[in-house]
Amino acid sequence: MVVTTAVLAAVALVVADVAGLTLLHSQLVGRVDAQLEGQARGLSRIAQHLPDGNRQPRPGPGFGGGSRVYLYAADGTRLYASPATSSDEPLLGAFTALKARAGAHPFTVDGTAGSWRVKVTAAAPNDQEYAVHAVALHAIQVTEQTLILVDAAVTVLVLLLIALAAASVVRIGLRPLTSMEKIATEIAGGDLSRRVPDTDPHTESGRLGTALNTMLVRIEAALADRTASERRLRQFLADASHELRTPLTSIQGFAELYRRGGAPPGPALDEAMGRIEAEVGRMRLLVNDLLLLARLDEERPLERHPVDLLAVAADAVRDAHVRVPSRFVQLAALDDDSEAFEAVTVYGDEPRIRQVVTNLLANALQHTPEDAAVTIRVGRSDGAVLETEPIAVVGAELPAGTPAAVVEVTDTGPGMAADDARHVFERLYRADPSRSRRHGGAGLGLAIVAAIVQAHGGRVELYTAAGAGARFRVLLPGTVEAGDA
Repeated sequence: MVVTTAVLAAVALVVADVAGLTLLHSQLVGRVDAQLEGQARGLSRIAQHLPDGNRQPRPGPGFGGGSRVYLYAADGTRLYASPATSSDEPLLGAFTALKARAGAHPFTVDGTAGSWRVKVTAAAPNDQEYAVHAVALHAIQVTEQTLILVDAAVTVLVLLLIALAAASVVRIGLRPLTSMEKIATEIAGGDLSRRVPDTDPHTESGRLGTALNTMLVRIEAALADRTASERRLRQFLADASHELRTPLTSIQGFAELYRRGGAPPGPALDEAMGRIEAEVGRMRLLVNDLLLLARLDEERPLERHPVDLLAVAADAVRDAHVRVPSRFVQLAALDDDSEAFEAVTVYGDEPRIRQVVTNLLANALQHTPEDAAVTIRVGRSDGAVLETEPIAVVGAELPAGTPAAVVEVTDTGPGMAADDARHVFERLYRADPSRSRRHGGAGLGLAIVAAIVQAHGGRVELYTAAGAGARFRVLLPGTVEAGDA
């Protein structure tokens, strides 16, 4: 930048110097021409100073040093020449060329030591003689050469000052960039918490600093997300391996028992085969759940048809009564003040929506004591915000005022601590670090719920606290009016 500024300044100064010299030369030569034009009228007096038969040079009036006057006859004979005041003589050339320029504008010719300005005039008597007045341009040339030296010195000095000023300005202007470079080096070293202090929106460096800080925030967030994702992936692989290894170990153990004769035909063998079959079924369910999650991750389009959520919830309650008749499971209206059930229909994949309700109900039954009540509620929501904030949320937030279908599964169990509740929708997550199988399940049920709800463009929320039970709230957009179902 400094070099560019210096080059542009040099070009500008040179152009200005050349223009000034050209203008000065034109003015000085113009003054000489005016002098020649004014004195041309006095050239005829030379003839009066030269009587017939006497051609000795005689000085004429009005001519100073540095000029020469010549008088030529019509045939080119030189009749008169003013005394030379220096060794410099104009090279006038052939008389025919001079005669052709008689009465014309003054012109320049070379001399033995410099340039001359020449004016040719037809002189009296009867315009049969020609007077040539030449003025040396030596003084003008000396003036111009002196001015060139002065201009060159001034130009060099000005260029040096401009270069120093430009370097100082650039150094001051680049100071924020130097700071950014230092911070970028620290960030490259791993310190992602560093930020650029200069964020003045009125300067280019400040706007660059703001953009850099915004980029750093996003990079830091992306790296944090990647780290968390890698951690979850490692945990998922470890949990999946553990879940698959457990039934395989049981199958291998029973097979080894049979091979060694520890399970002869009879009740013992039947029990061993039954255990093997149970472990195979458990492993099949786990693999199916993992495949379902993989398909949902691919975001394949779902088959959407009108689905009656009230009927789905009623079927889930009946199934629960058959599986665990000792538990209290009921279906209720979403509004506690209303005893009438509201039919709610949404467009969605019915088998997947049934799986959502079934998984939520199974989760409540597995993780609550026998005397805890479980309630399923179905209704519509007008998008109003609840008074309490959910502990865990998965899915996009629906626009305010957007009607949505709601399915709630609540229980009166022991609830969950906030630290555990925030992770319940993660795959293979268990609040019990010992991986106890006391309640069964592989930790994929709620992850499947979250994935299915998200695939429908919905949202699932968890409201819970230690000792206060739990409430899972599913919101699905795209409700169908009764006349359209």
